[in-house]
Amino acid sequence: MEKIKYLLVFFILSSCSVSKELKEERKSWNFNNWENEYKNRAFCLCVLKGFEDKKIESLFSEKDRSFYNTLGIAIFDKSLNPIIDDEVKKIRYDSINSIDKYTEDLRGIYQKRQVFNHCIKFYNSKELDDFSKKERVTWNKIPNILDEIHKEIPTY
Repeated sequence: MEKIKYLLVFFILSSCSVSKELKEERKSWNFNNWENEYKNRAFCLCVLKGFEDKKIESLFSEKDRSFYNTLGIAIFDKSLNPIIDDEVKKIRYDSINSIDKYTEDLRGIYQKRQVFNHCIKFYNSKELDDFSKKERVTWNKIPNILDEIHKEIPTY
């Protein structure tokens, strides 16, 4: 009976461990830093979408490769998009609330959106830290990172 217990414990522990291939793949994709990469992607999406201007979005994406992130597109964006949509509403609301609050000579300055300021605050927020920690559970369930990337960004 004692031998069966040891075999059972060994089987459970070995089935819960990550395969060598997955460990190597995670290492190559910097898996231990994904919480930070998730936050970086959140900041980039916040900036891209915060202006609500396709020309600005296109220009950023074209000129700065920080805004094109295969890992982000394939894995992070699914959970980030609804969060960022809420942040864009907050940016828009802040801009709308500033209407008629300033004298005529200052309106042109203060009625603009505060996209970068808002996105930096969001980046540094406990709320985003909590989101990234919750997502780690999902990331740990990914059996093959490259397969997930190819689902969103196919190679031909």
